[in-house]
Amino acid sequence: MTGTISKISGPVIEAEGMKTSRMYNLVRVGKEGLLGEIIQLKGETAVIQVYEETSGIAPGEQVTDTQAPLSMTLGPGLIGNIY
Repeated sequence: MTGTISKISGPVIEAEGMKTSRMYNLVRVGKEGLLGEIIQLKGETAVIQVYEETSGIAPGEQVTDTQAPLSMTLGPGLIGNIY
């Protein structure tokens, strides 16, 4: 699923055409494939929190939904500890 950036406000962007996307899905933003997460859905518009510097992206660039939630693998030394 792909959409198009319609608005940028610092690390938060809006992308149109994301009607099959779901909350908290991982997305790749722009030509550089910046990492982001869908934090709100308004019809076919997704509000996305980008976790990298957004200074190189512009409205009209593509947003790709990976259809998977943000996740990471923890090593055995991290499991069961509080940080």
